[in-house]
Amino acid sequence: MFMNSPFAILSLIVCIPFLGMLFTLTAKEDAASNTHNSFNVAVFTIIANLVMIWRVFMLIDETQLKLQLFEKFDWLEVPDINLVFAVDNLSLLMILAVHLVLLMGIISVRDDTTNQKAQMIFTLLFLSMSTGLFVAADIFSFFIFFEAMLLPLFMLVGMFGGYKKTDRLGGFFLYNLLGAFILFVAILLIYKFYGSLTLDRTKEILWRQNYGLFIWSALALSFVFRIPIWPFHYWISSITSKLRNPLVFIAASILPLSGIYGFARFWPAFIPLDISQYFIWLNIIGTITMLFISLIGFINRDAQYKIFAFVTVYYIFYLLGIFSQDKLILQNIGYALFGFVIVFGALEIVSAYIYRQEQLYESNSDGFLCRAKRLSLLYSFATFAAAGFPLSAMFTNNFLILSRLLSTHIQIGVFLILACIIASAALIKEMFRLKTDNKECALGKSEDMPMWQFIFMLFIVFMLIMSFIRPLWFVVSE
Repeated sequence: MFMNSPFAILSLIVCIPFLGMLFTLTAKEDAASNTHNSFNVAVFTIIANLVMIWRVFMLIDETQLKLQLFEKFDWLEVPDINLVFAVDNLSLLMILAVHLVLLMGIISVRDDTTNQKAQMIFTLLFLSMSTGLFVAADIFSFFIFFEAMLLPLFMLVGMFGGYKKTDRLGGFFLYNLLGAFILFVAILLIYKFYGSLTLDRTKEILWRQNYGLFIWSALALSFVFRIPIWPFHYWISSITSKLRNPLVFIAASILPLSGIYGFARFWPAFIPLDISQYFIWLNIIGTITMLFISLIGFINRDAQYKIFAFVTVYYIFYLLGIFSQDKLILQNIGYALFGFVIVFGALEIVSAYIYRQEQLYESNSDGFLCRAKRLSLLYSFATFAAAGFPLSAMFTNNFLILSRLLSTHIQIGVFLILACIIASAALIKEMFRLKTDNKECALGKSEDMPMWQFIFMLFIVFMLIMSFIRPLWFVVSE
């Protein structure tokens, strides 16, 4: 065992959600007294881990674009396989964003008493596995957590997603199982020819030596299986776009983040010229998918699909940014993803709240925001932040990424801008529908967001605004 981080702190931030899950298993729920023990344990667990994550930020040098705070745990001697943990700005920002957005999701389903205990258990397990993915620093640790996060997600979607078509759930499972098999083959080939590499060395794999082209192709294919890009978009869109539980939607929308993160970690630093000339087709396919999804989101009347379209368009946008092979852009993508994940989480939570009220009263929600002032404020902020207004870290970093893509291929860059504009216009169109006063709307002030939830969401708004001013504003260098 080897480590240069104090108190095995990276292992702790992986284990704390898992321990919280074990405590939740023992929590007793009493529907008669309206207790929320499992909810309280889940919230306390995430807040405790957020304090640990903040401490990790204080320990690393944010100016260094390399993995730090290594922890190595011996596993097998023959073959030589170990668990290796380490972090940098990118991985820590992803961990922080996932914790915050899942905390928001948990708070949004506090009043959902339908098997709340199981919902909290699988959410905490999913959080533990996703945190393990982002702290994994070698190929085997990465593979273990990359696949382990699927099990709790399948349980969340199957049990609480409100999705009853078991054939599509089964297809979704087999689809991801195929991606896992392809990644496993790629990892075995890397180990065979290069040994148990740490993630900061995977970019050194040569294209022409020792089946390098096949390895890179298998890696790219396994990661793209998790990103809703044509022709791999069907199983993701068929499930995620129909989820009505905000917590489950958020968890499902984190799945493509793992694919983006995989590309960021494994994408080569250098691509031979005779191969790179074909990569223009990846940009073309990605851009066409963005346009197609954004247009469907604009014309679709379902507010949930509009949010799904926005999430999809920007995930592909960041993927194309990674393809640019620019280290500075990669750092900007980390900051942009931090704001993006929290923004789409906030947008989903307020949208789901309105949908629940609409279903409860069997009424049209047109003009609902004219009566619910707290929700109106939060919905407006989330919509304008998603549309690209200077309200979060997304704004500046998206601008830098887009500038790089425009300089590489101006025609593709123009279509990227068009897709982003259409996706944003769909969200703004939905906001105006909710704000256009309608006297026939049966929903009123009594259906506004509770004050305690509103105060918590204001804290999230504050964090997003501060991330625009300075992405790591909460870090005080020692």
